[in-house]
Amino acid sequence: MSVRARRILTVKYAPEVSFNLYGDQKLVEFLEHENDLGFYRQTNDNGGGVVTVGIEALQKAIDQAKELELDDDTVKVLREDIAAAQADNVESVDYDCF
Repeated sequence: MSVRARRILTVKYAPEVSFNLYGDQKLVEFLEHENDLGFYRQTNDNGGGVVTVGIEALQKAIDQAKELELDDDTVKVLREDIAAAQADNVESVDYDCF
């Protein structure tokens, strides 16, 4: 069986950054343990790549925003990410980390 590669024509990103892997380290560590697929396990050797995070894990993070030291802007964008996933009838959000 062969594996094919296709050229990507467009990638459309949300207008706001959802979180920062370095600045929101407690969130990323939380997602590594609470997300079914982990977080770091999905990244490449340089810490980048597309990471899938379940909306359930995102909601738990929002519920623990104070402990995770999430600012109001990050909480707002995470809520928007969850709403967008629910509107698309999916249970996770894909983040391109670069």
